[in-house]
Amino acid sequence: MPFRFFACALATLPFASFSCAHAQIAPARTDAGANIQTAPPPSIVMKGTSANYPKPQVQFPQLPLPEGKTLSGPLASVGRSLADKGVHLRFLVVDEFAGSVSGGQDRGAGNSYALPFGTDIDLERMLGLKGSFIHLSMNVSKGTSLSADHAGNAISFQTRYKAFQNLRLAALAIEQNLLDGKVNISGGRVSPLTYFNQSKIYCTFQNNSVCFNPSVVPIQDRALGFFPYGTWGGRVKVAPTKSFYVQAGLFEANPSLNSTNGFDWSTRGSTGRQTAVEVGFQSSSPKAPYPWHVRIGGYHNTSDVADPYLNTKGQPRLVAGGTPLQHRGQTGWYVMGDVVAAHLHGDGKRPVTLFGGLVGSTANYVPFTGQAIAGVILTGPLAGRPHDTLGLVGSYLRIGDRQVDYLQASRAAAGGTDRVRRGEAIFELNYGMAAGRHVRISPNIQYVVNPDNFLRPAARKQSGDILAFGLRLSVDIAGLLGLPGEK
Repeated sequence: MPFRFFACALATLPFASFSCAHAQIAPARTDAGANIQTAPPPSIVMKGTSANYPKPQVQFPQLPLPEGKTLSGPLASVGRSLADKGVHLRFLVVDEFAGSVSGGQDRGAGNSYALPFGTDIDLERMLGLKGSFIHLSMNVSKGTSLSADHAGNAISFQTRYKAFQNLRLAALAIEQNLLDGKVNISGGRVSPLTYFNQSKIYCTFQNNSVCFNPSVVPIQDRALGFFPYGTWGGRVKVAPTKSFYVQAGLFEANPSLNSTNGFDWSTRGSTGRQTAVEVGFQSSSPKAPYPWHVRIGGYHNTSDVADPYLNTKGQPRLVAGGTPLQHRGQTGWYVMGDVVAAHLHGDGKRPVTLFGGLVGSTANYVPFTGQAIAGVILTGPLAGRPHDTLGLVGSYLRIGDRQVDYLQASRAAAGGTDRVRRGEAIFELNYGMAAGRHVRISPNIQYVVNPDNFLRPAARKQSGDILAFGLRLSVDIAGLLGLPGEK
């Protein structure tokens, strides 16, 4: 099967030796039809829920429930009543710690947490509107960052850290399914990377080069918006068969809203528009013994981009002064894939999943111009722990030429002579332990080669390679209480 071969081959490319946007983030999301068992088997989905609207989540151990039960917890009877009326709830607690023991501009530690919560309302059950849903997501992010406060590199060790720390409306969307779900329309206050280049496997990892999106290029370059920073926009997805889909979206570009609480729905600060297109191929059944997915996409943002190095006369701005040279927009692309390549000891519930891909930008004035990634996830690495996961991922990032020139000039102005490196490699090894049906503990080790120093451009010395230890605690509060969640 060509697509399975392609996805397997991704992990054998040269970048696999050091080698998934939101990205961000945002919390992990579910792509329609992307039910590969790279984490514990999916929970029982309540009848009437939608598989087409991705909701930011992290992977939770879905341990079996007693026979005949779909919900378990002190509020299970209330949960069943809500589900019957078409109301599904989400409430997560995710805490991430990371501390460095070597490298970076400084050694230190950071701890950040997020409280994403929301509801998904099935309007068919509630009002008889077939195939219609309303989705609401709120988010609170608080805490400190190892990268921002100590290490100085742009790629965070903690996906839950956000520069703007407040309670905000992250998404408010209306969804409509047509032709038995073959056509899906969704829009409102949303972000592009909630829909595009999505997989359930990315947030098995804590490093921001993988979770929420492997699309570090469009995230760091602000080409595509990500959770929880929604703007006006929408997406249309057409899936004529179970093994093929195409989707396209149009969204407002308005970074001025990032610092708000999300309830400012004006377009006063709009800088342009974001567009994205994706074609997807996948195994016809998520229950296939070796499910696979391939995503091929492109994106464009019409907003002006300030050159980090040159002024309007084409001269180095740190020396000659002047205003930054403005570029008209930016464009990029991605090719990503994953495949269940084997099963541990022939056990279908213990898959070995390979994933990888490439992300690129066509401009040399953006912070990053390319990313390559490869990884593997073992589910049930120990026979007595069938719901645990063991993951290893590597990501290589190429820094844009103008960004390198700017960093080198900033270092020289500060009296430094170290050469700025054009490439940065990030690795993560982690173990996801199922501490309960709705609790997951994930210790991890992260290593960064040639940190980028974006957050401290005037640093006189090149950062040393960073070794950091992290820990993520994920708790599905709604699930613990027995409230109906939409996975």
